[in-house]
Amino acid sequence: MGIQKVVRGGVFCIFAAALILPVAAFADTISGTAGAAFQNWAVTNLNNNGKPYWDNVSIDGSNMNVGYFLTDAPTAPLAGAPGSLPYWGNTFNSVADSGGTADLNFTFQRTAASSIADLKLEVAGNADINELGWYNTTDPSVLHPIFLGPDSAPASDAFSPSAQYGLYLKGAGGTYYTQSSLNPSGDTAHQHFAVFQESSTTGAESYWIGIEDLSLSGLNGAEGNKGDYNDMLIRISAEVVPAVPEPSTALLVLGSLLVMLGLRKPRR
Repeated sequence: MGIQKVVRGGVFCIFAAALILPVAAFADTISGTAGAAFQNWAVTNLNNNGKPYWDNVSIDGSNMNVGYFLTDAPTAPLAGAPGSLPYWGNTFNSVADSGGTADLNFTFQRTAASSIADLKLEVAGNADINELGWYNTTDPSVLHPIFLGPDSAPASDAFSPSAQYGLYLKGAGGTYYTQSSLNPSGDTAHQHFAVFQESSTTGAESYWIGIEDLSLSGLNGAEGNKGDYNDMLIRISAEVVPAVPEPSTALLVLGSLLVMLGLRKPRR
C-alpha cells in the first residue's frame, strides 16, 4: 500500500504540474553597433558632469536625470527603483574618459510571444503629446503605438512586435528612433533612448528605457547636448502566460492517474 500511495501521489503531482507550469519567458535580445555592449556603472558615478553619458544636470531640476531615478536617490519619485543597472552603449572605464557614449543605432530581436510595457515615470514637458511605440525595421514608416500622449504613469500595455523591431518616440520636434539614422535631419547623431538591463535569478531579463524628447536644437547645448532621459521611463518585460497542456497530454496523464487509483485495494 505504501508503494501504491507514493506512485499515486507522484502521478497526481505530475498531472497538477502539467496544468500550472508557466511558459519560460525571456526578454527580447538587443543588438547594435559593433563594440557596443552592456556596461557597468556605480552610484558613485552620479556626479552631474556627463559621466556616464545620460548623467547630466537636468533642465528639470537638480538630480532629475534618469541615473538618479533608477538608483532611487532621495529626490527620486520612482518607487521600487531597480538600482544602477548595466546600460547599453560604449565603455565607461574611468572618471577620466568621456563617460561612455550612446549606441546610435540599435534594435531588438523578439524572443517572447508578447511583451508588457509599463510606463513607470514621466517628467516630460511634452508629456501630453509624446507617443511611444514600436516599428518593424523592414518598414520604419509604419508606426505601432503603445502609449499615447494622454497616457500617464502608471500605465501598462501588452504588445507583440515583429521579429526585429525598434522603438520610436513621436514628439513636438518629430519622430525619433532607436536607429538614430532614421531621425530627422540634424538629429541623426543624437540617441533619444538609454537602455538598462535588469536580470533575474530565473534567467529572464527586462529592460528599463529612459527617453529624451528634445532634439539637439531643442537642447541648445544644455545637458551636454545629450539629455537627461527622464521624459519617459518605461520597463519592458516578457509576458508570462500559464501553459495549457494539449488535450492528448492532459488525457494521458489523467488516464494514468485513474489507473493508479484503480490499483488501490479498498481498506476494510
